[in-house]
Amino acid sequence: MRRAPAGALFREPSSLWTELVTDLANGRSFMIGLRLPRSIHRLGADGRRRAFGETMTELRKPDELLAHERDLASRPISPPAGRVIEDVLVPARGFLPARRLSAGDAMRIVDIEGQQVADLVFYDATNLKNVSSMTNTMLINQTWKITEGHTFYAKFGQAMATITEDTVGTNVVLGGFCNPDLNERRYGIVGTHSCRANLAASMAQYGLGPADIEEGCWCPFMNVDHDPGGALAIRPPLSQPGDHIDFRAEMDLIVAFSNCPSEHNPCNGWNPTALRVLIYRAA
Repeated sequence: MRRAPAGALFREPSSLWTELVTDLANGRSFMIGLRLPRSIHRLGADGRRRAFGETMTELRKPDELLAHERDLASRPISPPAGRVIEDVLVPARGFLPARRLSAGDAMRIVDIEGQQVADLVFYDATNLKNVSSMTNTMLINQTWKITEGHTFYAKFGQAMATITEDTVGTNVVLGGFCNPDLNERRYGIVGTHSCRANLAASMAQYGLGPADIEEGCWCPFMNVDHDPGGALAIRPPLSQPGDHIDFRAEMDLIVAFSNCPSEHNPCNGWNPTALRVLIYRAA
């Protein structure tokens, strides 16, 4: 493998495999995991990774990723006010198999390492054709800045879920989601990981595929600038480690969940990381 020049950004490959990198200076080999902790590293003059503003760090060892994910899954976080039914780690670039929430149940999404976005679509548990509608949500709430106190509405008008806590306050409700076709047009890269594939995988147990996923998506923690002249631009999320957003189901819901894998723009701070999801019954 050709070695990156000193000072170059060192990024992980966009695949589910690991890459073997040889430290030519020391004649040693290291296995690099796919999902970095939040810090992005720079190659120093000696070819070894340095974190920005930090001292030289060792390359990732074979078991470091799994140990890191286990640490994230057990790391203490702010508990919700209620009885926790489930607490699950959603890995970087991964998905959560769709969860069913009864009316009154709640979900908390925790950004464990900061600057990570999720993509969610709500489904009426009695009619999968009745999905969340961001158009209805914005028109009924009379704002596109959907945050604590606002309710999401279905395609057929019913109240679906209400945000009860939001420690960041920046969420995107444009309806769409990243997909390979869009990414090819934007970046010229074929076959990227995408929220469309993740959402389809999340809903596979209900017989849905990629073509069935409607544009009823909202994106907790995503940060998009809207210029007064009409331009918009994706910016790095404002969320810090431990930030969270909670919503309460207003009807029986099925929640499709993608941990956004985008890494060709600052949507996830250029480096997708894990999220925690807590399902609980509010006190």
